[in-house]
Amino acid sequence: MTTMARLRERSVSIALACVVVAAVAIVSFLPGGDKRRLHTVGRFHSWGHLLIFAFVAFIVARTTRSSRVRTVLFLASLALGFGIEYGEHTIFGNPVEWKDVLVDSLGVVGGTLTAAASRPADQDWSDPESQLH
Repeated sequence: MTTMARLRERSVSIALACVVVAAVAIVSFLPGGDKRRLHTVGRFHSWGHLLIFAFVAFIVARTTRSSRVRTVLFLASLALGFGIEYGEHTIFGNPVEWKDVLVDSLGVVGGTLTAAASRPADQDWSDPESQLH
């Protein structure tokens, strides 16, 4: 893959991650009635958390070859899950849903591991030399 193609792929991934994170934040802070109309509460609530955070972590893990940046993005994804729950607690007075924080964290771990396992053949995350190209 050429340098320009890699740059384009990373730019698209970063833009997609930003859109998804913004959408998650907006939906998270909707009033309860709106959340029910969007079906973000109920039987599949935990699955939604797991899949969204896995998707975000997968996308951001694929945006860089730097293990340092990947670590920061991993921690930022974990902080996003906790931050949203704490924000909901602060704004709406709801108790912090620790189950959601756990499921968000599992999604982040799963998405990051999936990104590592499915990395392109020319991108070895453990080899610092491959990060230079």
